[in-house]
Amino acid sequence: MLKFNFHSGPEMALLLAGCLAAPKLLAGGSGLNTLVVINRSSSNSCELGNYFCERRQVPPDNVLFLNWTGGNISWSSGDFQTNLVTPLLAALTARQLSNQIDYLVLSMDIPFQTLNGTAVNSTTSALFYGLKNWAELLNSYCGSETVFRQAPPVGAPGYSFLACMITSDSLANAKNLVDQGVASDATFPSQPVVLAKSSDPMRSIRYYAFDDALFNTRLRGNYLIVRTNSDATSGQTSLLGYETGLSNFGVSPGTFVPGAMADSLTSYGGIIFGPNGQTSLLAFINAGASGSYGTVTEPTADARKFPDPQVYFYQARGFSLVECYYQSICMPYQGLIVGEPLAAPFQQPAAGVWTGISSNAVLSGTPQLAVQFTASDSGHPLRQVDLFVDGKFFQTLTNLAPAAGNVLTLNLPGAPLAYVVPANATLNSIATNLAALVNANAPAITASAHGDRVELRSTASSRLSPPTGLRLGPAPAPGSPPPTNPPATSLTGSTAGTAGTLTTFLNASRNVFMDSPVFGFKTCNVSGSAQTGDWLQITATKINGSQISLAVTNQSATNTPWTMAAQLAALINSSPAWQGADGVCAEPLVQGFFNVRARRPGLTAAALQVRLAGSSTLVLSPTTATTLKDNLSDLLPRNHVYVTAGATNLAVIFPLNTISLAEGFHDLTAVAYEGSSVRTQTRLTLPVRVQNSSLSATLYLLDLPATAPVQGTYHLQVAANTNLVSTITLFSTGGALGSVSNQPTAAFTVNGSNLGAGRHPFYALVTTSSGRQYRTATQWIRLTN
Repeated sequence: MLKFNFHSGPEMALLLAGCLAAPKLLAGGSGLNTLVVINRSSSNSCELGNYFCERRQVPPDNVLFLNWTGGNISWSSGDFQTNLVTPLLAALTARQLSNQIDYLVLSMDIPFQTLNGTAVNSTTSALFYGLKNWAELLNSYCGSETVFRQAPPVGAPGYSFLACMITSDSLANAKNLVDQGVASDATFPSQPVVLAKSSDPMRSIRYYAFDDALFNTRLRGNYLIVRTNSDATSGQTSLLGYETGLSNFGVSPGTFVPGAMADSLTSYGGIIFGPNGQTSLLAFINAGASGSYGTVTEPTADARKFPDPQVYFYQARGFSLVECYYQSICMPYQGLIVGEPLAAPFQQPAAGVWTGISSNAVLSGTPQLAVQFTASDSGHPLRQVDLFVDGKFFQTLTNLAPAAGNVLTLNLPGAPLAYVVPANATLNSIATNLAALVNANAPAITASAHGDRVELRSTASSRLSPPTGLRLGPAPAPGSPPPTNPPATSLTGSTAGTAGTLTTFLNASRNVFMDSPVFGFKTCNVSGSAQTGDWLQITATKINGSQISLAVTNQSATNTPWTMAAQLAALINSSPAWQGADGVCAEPLVQGFFNVRARRPGLTAAALQVRLAGSSTLVLSPTTATTLKDNLSDLLPRNHVYVTAGATNLAVIFPLNTISLAEGFHDLTAVAYEGSSVRTQTRLTLPVRVQNSSLSATLYLLDLPATAPVQGTYHLQVAANTNLVSTITLFSTGGALGSVSNQPTAAFTVNGSNLGAGRHPFYALVTTSSGRQYRTATQWIRLTN
């Protein structure tokens, strides 16, 4: 256990100076933007919440204690409002945190279901966009790829948080969940994500969305997704994610690496406690996943109520875990998110250092302070630097908006495009305007904007005849980096233009459009009625013009058209003539539907044509020769371009008016933000002491050692060096513990059980009758069980 005592001499000064050279690297949110809700009636909730605060450096004011004794399964909307929402909003206002908190963490033993009349909501979704019923479901933040604070969900009831729950069936498993999330940051894991189409057709409805996520992550070159047809959830190892559709299954211990997200599309995956005939999301959590999702009531087979596979693309971009989930779920009102919210394995941290000042420096008046940040690379410039004092936002030091007059160029075939950044532009408006410019001027290319990203697709008729000058590249091996020797001409460019200063950038995922790694398919359907002797045939016309056919004949009066469809699909997969690289395979779906899929990826292979024929009693589709292009948008060559703002090197010199601060001890935290929608944070903390007068005070821990039993009652004393004292207030986790008026010396009694096991700060704020204040040094104590 480390006890930080700012009076401990040169050893501590050296330790803290080392911290200045090793900044804390945090994703688009951090402990500064997170509020932790702890149920004081549960010792497990207290210990887990305190553990999360320690691991994520959550300021002590960013903790809210509740006293809920009604169990951990469900509560009414009235209980939800009275016991959680009302005190939460009141605390944010009183502590001046309303504009600082984006993330909300519920520390176990808080109900996961909220009963809203006849509707059942998850508690996390109710905190995200309010209690919902059937008439108001959509989540406008879904798919936005935008900074959450700039795009909260439309219709939220005056508040909106990226809310999640940290819990499990034991405190140890819940702590491991926290550890798995924290351990993942900026690790760029190479382990695969598995997207599994199970044998359960009603629970595999996300299957059609697999390809889009696979293509998008492959374009980034730093992420591996594998598609499979399998029910084998157990026995897996070293996975970064798993998405399936099963009601009952097992997950082996240690299946997942830090940062993993995994879930199953089933009715009751979110019923984490109480009776449940299905496997809950805790199976994934206890196997090492950093986050999971499940519905807390019957959702029906609606893919919009579950994470789209695109959740993994958002992770590949660097978004935090809870941002990924809320961006990937269109209708989350019935869904519970359990996970470590800030986990971000693909964040791109910057480097930074305070310059010209040492740890524990004494400041007075209005000194000039300086901080220096350097971006990880040119594709992740730094846009903004904020200053926090003692965990609270103090001021913005710099914010490099897109400069009016900057010129962004897209070197597209036959239509090199230039876009001049207008005044008051945002990343999203620039991306939207660029997409419109491409669609109006670039032949055989379409563009769509997604937040700060523009997706480009070639609409060429085939891979072999692309638009004139369009540079295509083969699909790289899964997880491979972008090409090391790109073409000489860059696809994108950025110049200062008339602005004089370049702060707006356009970068492409690759300098060439990437050919699709996706396999084309055509959905076939057989219905009607079947009689003994009826026949069903499929004919495939290959790209070279040759044809091959297969047929089945109904041998049983009990068979149905669906039976015949399944027989034909099995015959396709077992016939040697259909097995070559220019052949097809069949994927049975449900009730007479099956997909005919090309055996090679890309647009060219999808030009193969199929048609069905059969007895007159059968209703067939397709009956004319049709290509395998039902998923055409996923077959077209693709590229991404990203709009960012800022600078790769950001040096800030600023005056700090210490007169506005209390005398005594403070932590100054400079936070730099990446200039994209991901907005990865880099945080540098510097302890200082303000001295503008002779006022001082000391906090004495009378019987509270550095490590103490949580069950104890302890006594602390604060003594000021003046008799002109208005109040002395003692603070710790959760804010003020008590206050004494009109005394230069104050005695406080602290019940350790009210704070719970964990590491806690203690400091006091002395206010004189003239309004001057003094903040004592913070002393850290670990309470243990």
